[in-house]
Amino acid sequence: MTDEQLSGISVLDLSSVGPGSRCTALLADLGADVVKVGAPEGRIEPPFFSYSAGRGTRRIAIDLRKPEGRDVFLRLARGADVIVESYRPGVADRLGVGYADASKVNERVVYCAITGYGQDGPYASWAGHDLNYLAVGGFLATQGRRADGGPAIPGATVADSAGGGMQAVIAILAAVLRRTVTNTGQYLDVSTTEGVLSLTSLYVDELLATGNETRPGSNLLTGAFACYDLYRARDDRWLAVAAIEPKFFANLCRLLESERWIPHQMDPARQADIRDAFAASFATRDAAEWVTLLGPADTCVAPVLTIGEVAQDPHLRARGLFAEAEHPERGRVPQLASVIAGSERRDTYVAGSDASNEILQNAGMTAEEIEELRAQGVVV
Repeated sequence: MTDEQLSGISVLDLSSVGPGSRCTALLADLGADVVKVGAPEGRIEPPFFSYSAGRGTRRIAIDLRKPEGRDVFLRLARGADVIVESYRPGVADRLGVGYADASKVNERVVYCAITGYGQDGPYASWAGHDLNYLAVGGFLATQGRRADGGPAIPGATVADSAGGGMQAVIAILAAVLRRTVTNTGQYLDVSTTEGVLSLTSLYVDELLATGNETRPGSNLLTGAFACYDLYRARDDRWLAVAAIEPKFFANLCRLLESERWIPHQMDPARQADIRDAFAASFATRDAAEWVTLLGPADTCVAPVLTIGEVAQDPHLRARGLFAEAEHPERGRVPQLASVIAGSERRDTYVAGSDASNEILQNAGMTAEEIEELRAQGVVV
C-alpha cells in the first residue's frame, strides 16, 4: 500500500528465526518490502505460523557458500535500503556479504547485524538464545521464583522481541532517517543482551546511583508491596493488581471491604497483613465477578488471561487485533494483525512465499541467467 510508512523501503533479511526475524516482521508490517534470503539446505525453518506467517515478505534461497551465490546477493544489495543479518560475529564477512562488501556496491545501505552479545567483547562468540540474554541482562534475577528458589522461565521471548527485534527496528529507522541528511548508510551493531539492559535500566541505574540492588520482592515492581501483586479468585483464576497510586489503592480497599489498610499502603511492616486481607477477599468471588466490579472502578485490576482467552477477548477483538493470512499451502491462517500504531491493520494479509524469479528479475537478471543459477544450485 502506498500510504504505509515504510512504503518504498527495501530490506534484505538473512535471518531465519529470533530477533532478526522479529525485526523484519515489524518492518514488513510498517510497509517495507522484505526479501527473506535463506539457504538451500541446513537452515532452521520456523513453523508456518511463526513471525506472522511471513506476511509482507518474499523468499529466495541462495547458496552463499558459493562465489556465485555471494555475487547474486551483492547484486540484490545494490538496490536495498536495509540489510539485516543475525550470524555470529565474523560469519557474514567470511561469506563475503558483510558490511564492507555490501557498502562497496551500495554506500547508502543501512546494515544491521544482530547478535546475542554484540560484535566484540568476551562473550561475542558465545552461542545463545533468549533465556541466556535475559540471564546476562539481569532480567531473570529480578523476577519471580520457582518452588525451588530459581528464577522462573518467562512465558514470552522477551529478549528476542523487545531486547533484539524492537531495538533493531529503532536503530534501523533512525539510520534511515539520518541517511536523508547524510546520503550515506550506516553499520548497526545490535546486541540483544544490551537491549535487555534497556528493559532492566530502572534497576541498573538505581544500583549505579545508590548501590541498592533489586531482587525479587525488594521493591514495588518486584513484589514488595501488596498493592502490586497477583491474587487467586474463588474459581482458582488469577487477578493482576497494580494499584500503585494512592487513589487507586483506596478505591480497591473500599471495594474489598478493607478500608482500614488505606493509610498503610507503603508500610513495610503491614504488607503481610494487607496481603492476607486481600487474598481472603478475592477468594470470596469468581474472577469474572471481580473483573466486572473492579475493572471499571479505577482500581488497576485486570484478569490473567490464558492464550485461548486472549484470542477471544472482547476488548482485543473490538480493537481489530485478529486477522487472517492467505498461505500458499495452508489456506487461510488466523493470526494477530499488526499491532504497530500507524500501520495498516487489515482483515487479510498475504503470507510469505517463494518469489525467486520475481526477485532476481527485479535485480535485472535475465531468464537465461536465472536458469543457469538454478542449474548450478546457487538459487533454489
